[in-house]
Amino acid sequence: MNKKRILTLLIIAVFMASLCAMMTGCGPGTEISYPDGVETYTYTDDYGREVLLRKDISRIVASGPNAQMILVTLAPEMMVGLAEAPSTAQRKFFPDYYIDMPTLGQFYGKKMSLNLENLMQTDTEIIIDVGEIQEEGNEDMDNIQKQTGIATIYVEASPETYPEAYRKLGKILGKEEEAETLAAYCEETLKRAEAVRSKLKDEEISSVLFGVSSTGLNCNVSGSVQARVIELIGARNAIQLPEEEVNGRDGGNPVDFETLYKVDPDVVILGPGGPYDKLTGEDSQWKELRAVKEGHFYEIPGLPYSWMSAPPSINQVLGARWLMSIVYPDLYDHDIYEDAKEFYKLFWHYDLSDEEAAEMLMNSAGKLH
Repeated sequence: MNKKRILTLLIIAVFMASLCAMMTGCGPGTEISYPDGVETYTYTDDYGREVLLRKDISRIVASGPNAQMILVTLAPEMMVGLAEAPSTAQRKFFPDYYIDMPTLGQFYGKKMSLNLENLMQTDTEIIIDVGEIQEEGNEDMDNIQKQTGIATIYVEASPETYPEAYRKLGKILGKEEEAETLAAYCEETLKRAEAVRSKLKDEEISSVLFGVSSTGLNCNVSGSVQARVIELIGARNAIQLPEEEVNGRDGGNPVDFETLYKVDPDVVILGPGGPYDKLTGEDSQWKELRAVKEGHFYEIPGLPYSWMSAPPSINQVLGARWLMSIVYPDLYDHDIYEDAKEFYKLFWHYDLSDEEAAEMLMNSAGKLH
């Protein structure tokens, strides 16, 4: 029997044993052990779970695409596997060695696609989940840890808590100086948003329609994590639905033109690949909207990820600055091109040229401006 076959059988055996532990409690639970001589400490994650971590972590993986985005910005050299491989268009924003890195999939949730064999081959020392609190998140983290035998932790992160999240991750990964730089950018964004909100009178609050999909008629509505930046900057989401009807995925909630005419938003923003180029066409139903007539419609920059969502992660920090620049240009006294160049340098470790910035923001000023 060749070595590859033996390795595969061993991986299957580990998987079956850990699955038994997860389903019936026949294993050692969530305890993590390390070789003799490895210095460890007990870490309490943001679900209140106590997990034994090594002090000298150097090999990490993310639990899914959202967490991957944040970890790549802080510790790209520590990543040993990707939840989601970059597309051809995204590749230039990632280190070259990421192209051949094993793809692991998402570790939990409705989109679970974990490749356990690829994960075991990474020899990672920790699995990190970063993002919004989930109702059964603590159980998800426990199940991942039981299934893999690898220390698994959760760090809460949202546009309001990114500074704190980066500082926590910096301590865990021994990258406190780098984390502080990123946390400071996030904090500055929150300060700018607060400054804009504080100057707005009720009658000056703008309504924003956030359309996604090829038609733009699926909307990220108020209450969705994808659209939270709208409220963060002091604007109002044009589409308001009961909480139980809000679609929390990037596909948004479908609407019709009758609804759009009724809400008649002040500003329209459309996801990449949407109908931006067709809004003012002769047969366009969009051109009846006041925002389109006045030229207040914009396409969200989309590389390496949409600045507003898809997925809703650290990209929303730059998205907040961009949205302030187009919704409240008289109140946002900063250059969005310089904001973008700074963000890409700090977070993506990429020197965005003036030409690239101009190309990214080409459709962000409206056709009629």
